[in-house]
Amino acid sequence: MKQLELMLTGGELNPRHQHTVTLYAKGLTCEADTLGSCGYVYLAVYPTPAAPATTV
Repeated sequence: MKQLELMLTGGELNPRHQHTVTLYAKGLTCEADTLGSCGYVYLAVYPTPAAPATTV
């Protein structure tokens, strides 16, 4: 969440222009999308799917 905050305050993630950011941490995926929505940032947080086991 701190990284998203820094992206917002630094202008990298601007709520007035469409942009999507995906971050991964501690088994979670966080997607932040502005959708060009005049000031809103939409967040989706969900468990990161485990990579399928491979056999050699």
